[in-house]
Amino acid sequence: MPANNPVWRAAVLMVSLCLPLPVLAAAPVVVASIAPLHSLVATVMQGVGSPHLLLRGGESPHTFTLRPSDARLLHAADVLFWIGPPLELPLQRILPGLEDTDTVAMLDVPGVETLAARDLQPAHAVEPAHVHAVDPHIWLSPANAMAMGDAIARTLAVTDPANAAQYGKNAALLRQQLTLLDQDLRFELSGIEGGFAAFHDAYQYLEQRYGLRSSGTVTTHPERKPGAGHLAALRQRLAAEQVRCLFSEPQYQPRLVDMLSEGLEIHHVVLDPIGVDIAPGAGAYQKMMHALADRLSGCLRGGSR
Repeated sequence: MPANNPVWRAAVLMVSLCLPLPVLAAAPVVVASIAPLHSLVATVMQGVGSPHLLLRGGESPHTFTLRPSDARLLHAADVLFWIGPPLELPLQRILPGLEDTDTVAMLDVPGVETLAARDLQPAHAVEPAHVHAVDPHIWLSPANAMAMGDAIARTLAVTDPANAAQYGKNAALLRQQLTLLDQDLRFELSGIEGGFAAFHDAYQYLEQRYGLRSSGTVTTHPERKPGAGHLAALRQRLAAEQVRCLFSEPQYQPRLVDMLSEGLEIHHVVLDPIGVDIAPGAGAYQKMMHALADRLSGCLRGGSR
């Protein structure tokens, strides 16, 4: 029957209306623990969906408390991306109950290079060291962020095969972006010779990659308050080494930093290694790393940005 026959066309239309419409698969429910990791996941998921951020505002990943709404979200998630027990210890306690959630610790993925945790106590401190075997601040190396992006794409491709090609394409774009970021940071941080002290030992991956040097930390572990002996010995070191920069973080009280720097020729600058003041999402990781480099460089080269 000719295609332009009205009866034939009406029959075809009737049949087509009876056929089931294709169902668009819902994006997987994905949770990322901290903002830098969430940014990497959001970039890989662009065009498919948006991940949920677990830790918001000024919460410390070392000491945060899970809310009932957080627990419900984790139980409903298809995938949870987190760094690992040395960073988000509260998460480890709930993992055995997440039977239907694929949990991926970034410390364990191929290509991520880890560094041993350090004991940066001053030599005369009497406070016992309390450090993990592995330094968990792996995201502060763009090279590790590249490996994390690749692992995120692989995991999501298994969870959501229909969008595997998009995840792979996004991960390749992320790798290009992070390569440029790495070049920018290397240029900005090159040639810095002065040492610095930080609230806690969060910046070893930056130091190793860009040739920076730490002279000590205010606390040997962010879950514990430093003892008087440790603080006194650190103050002596800061004075003896003429350390010019003392870095705190938004989620920690600066009182101890102020006490240490009182009377010394030392600048106090706030660093934000988890992007507390940056809107979460794709691109937030790069903004956070640029802000870190800008503040580090500004202080260590003689300013106090």
